[in-house]
Amino acid sequence: MFKKCISVSLSLFLLFSSMLAKANDQEMKRIVDQVSKMYISSMVFLFKHQWLINQKGGDKSELFSEPFINNIKRVYEEKYQEDFPKSDHIAKKMLLQSMIEVMEDNRPILTDADIGFKGIIPATFASQLGRKLAIKGIGLKIKFTRMNEGIRNKANIPDAWESAMIQKIIKVPKIYYDANAVVDGKAVYRQFTPLPMKPYCLKCHGTMADNPLNEGKDRSQWTNIDMTGFEMENWKITDFGGGVSILMEKSSLQ
Repeated sequence: MFKKCISVSLSLFLLFSSMLAKANDQEMKRIVDQVSKMYISSMVFLFKHQWLINQKGGDKSELFSEPFINNIKRVYEEKYQEDFPKSDHIAKKMLLQSMIEVMEDNRPILTDADIGFKGIIPATFASQLGRKLAIKGIGLKIKFTRMNEGIRNKANIPDAWESAMIQKIIKVPKIYYDANAVVDGKAVYRQFTPLPMKPYCLKCHGTMADNPLNEGKDRSQWTNIDMTGFEMENWKITDFGGGVSILMEKSSLQ
């Protein structure tokens, strides 16, 4: 009878442990998914407001502090048809704070009345945001990446896991998760969200015909150097544009 009780207790303990682990995984997935959507919403806002970013002079208040975050919230709710996440976890709090800090760091160039192209595009925003998060040491890494070919910023080259996810996405486009990954000896949760190519992406990565710098010019005067100074890659709207890779240490999710 005693052995039977121990057996039942052990079974209940294992069942409870399994249920708790599953619940923790679901909570981690929820937080990481929200972080990914928040970041993607900031990218969408920056993409669609290059006209405001590159405007010479004028009111730029929508790019800073609370108005900037409110714009990201609006994009989030329009894009995902759900309420913007509550700042109930340090990862979400630090992400929003870092976004504000990046834009504030760039205030001098953003408000410059003489410079036309400011260079504040989603790619540069992502790099600067990544550095901010690394300094804060909260175990959160965000990267915008794609296949090795065509990577302009070498810091965005995909690692082995990201490369494997990209190959899966090319075959079956969807969000991929890994709740049991280990990076540098640390247990981490990983997520890769593909981003479809958009017409505004082609302004820098498409053909010479897509290059805004060639508008109104004779074809003989066209350039394949985009507004950021890089050579255009001749991508098409049907090509794989890349995706957002999120890595979060499990210790930070406790």
